[in-house]
Order: sequence, then C-alpha cells, then structure tokens
Amino acid sequence: MKKVLILAMLLPLLAGCLKDDENIDYAVLDEEIISEYLATNNIVAERHSSGLYYKVIEQGEGASINIDTDDKVTFSFSSETITGASFYDEDKNHTANLSALPYAFQIGMSQINKEGEIILYSPSQLCRNAYGYIYGEENTVMVYHIKIDRDQSEIDEEIISAYLADNGIEAERHESGLYYKILTEGEGDNVTSTSLVDASYKGSLLNGEVFDEGTLSRTSLTGLIEAWQVGVPLLKKGSKARFYCPSQMCYGSTARYDSNGNVTIPDNSILIFEIEVVNFY
Repeated sequence: MKKVLILAMLLPLLAGCLKDDENIDYAVLDEEIISEYLATNNIVAERHSSGLYYKVIEQGEGASINIDTDDKVTFSFSSETITGASFYDEDKNHTANLSALPYAFQIGMSQINKEGEIILYSPSQLCRNAYGYIYGEENTVMVYHIKIDRDQSEIDEEIISAYLADNGIEAERHESGLYYKILTEGEGDNVTSTSLVDASYKGSLLNGEVFDEGTLSRTSLTGLIEAWQVGVPLLKKGSKARFYCPSQMCYGSTARYDSNGNVTIPDNSILIFEIEVVNFY
C-alpha cells in the first residue's frame, strides 16, 4: 500500500518534469547559448536567418554550392559540443548530396565555394538531416569545422590517370569515369544490365594488395557496386577485363573490414577488379 501511495505522489512530479522539458523553446535557449559563447570567446560570426552562426575561414576558389540544385560535395569535418566535448574528428573525405546532410551543413556550405572552409555554430534543431539522423548530441548546440575539397571524382580521375601513366598501361575510359582494359574479347552478345552472371574475379588495391577473389554464380548485377554494373555489360561470354574503378563507384568513404575488424579496403579507395565472364543468363 505504501508503494502505491509513494508512486501516486511521484506521478505528478514526473509529469511536471516531462511537461517542463516539452515546453523548452530550444530555438531561444540555443540562441542564448551561442551568443554567450561567441561573446565569451571574442568570436565574430555571421548570423543566418535560421539561427545558424558561421565564420568563413576560406571562401574557396572552386564552384559555388547550391542547395536548390542539391549539389554533391566532397568534404571533411570535425565536430564538438559547444562545451568543448569532441564528438567526431576523423580526417577523411565524405561525399554526399546536400539533401542528405544536416540542415546546418546545407546552410553553411552554401555560404562558401568548393575548396572553402567554414566553422558553424549550430542550434540543436539544425543538427539533424531530413531523415532525422542527428550529427551530434540531442538537444545540444554543436560546433562544426568543415573543409570542402574538390569533387572526389576529380581526385579519383587524377589518381587513376597517374597510375596508368606511371605503369605504362593503356586503358579505355568510360563516360562514368571507369577505366578498363579488355584482356580477352569473348564471343556473342554483351552482358545486359539485367543479366544474371557467372564470373570469376579478383579485387585489389592500387598497391597490389588483394582484398578479395572468388566466383559468382547466377548473380544479378543490380546488387553489386556501380563499377560492376557499368563495367560488366561491356563484356561478352568468355571476356576477361581489368577495371580501374573510382572510389565513388565502389565503397566511397565507407571503409570495409574483415571478420576480425581489420581494414581490407580503406575509405575512398580506388579499386582494380579483374573479371572473367564465364556465362550469363
């Protein structure tokens, strides 16, 4: 009976706490927190109508970045809470369309050009993207330091071109940015984008390290990486070819690991696949 009475006494208090939390106007609270932080640290920053504050470090000499056209950007960033707790600090490039990024990133990036640099002081409600994913701690003002690079496709193009030249390799370039060299021509019709394929393959990094090799049996191309979806239809039954694949047509900025947690494919890796089409249906 005592437990019931205690619970009955606590319920109004709990309800009151929940109600108070629900009634917090984070836009007002975050504005106060950011303004105080900037003043305390003598930081001069511009204020966007959304409530985002930003400080341009480098405008950048590349193309402008436009939210309306949902531009694709290649960038690196670090983030911390307004109190200085580090949240993310990994020095690598990411590539994404603006629409997939937090609202703070979309607004901030559109203030500079490619190859530019900016610091954002973001209200908590701008730290999430359109899918609800939060780039930081919930209901917390975040500080983002963003550097925008050239497009990863440009970087990959330079690396592949240099690799081919340095190794005396002549290869064809597909409009997608994929390079390929036919080793055995094969016979008959080409594989189609909807074909099921029997194939043998070997995948390696530019340094020659093999990360995978094996066979495929009646495998749909639609479930494979873009490099395969583009490259294999260039082949016929019995064809054998070597493909030099831009990172964005493979695994992009997502590293791949083996069962022991060791990195087998580092982020933004250009991959070489040697593929032989045994049959297709």
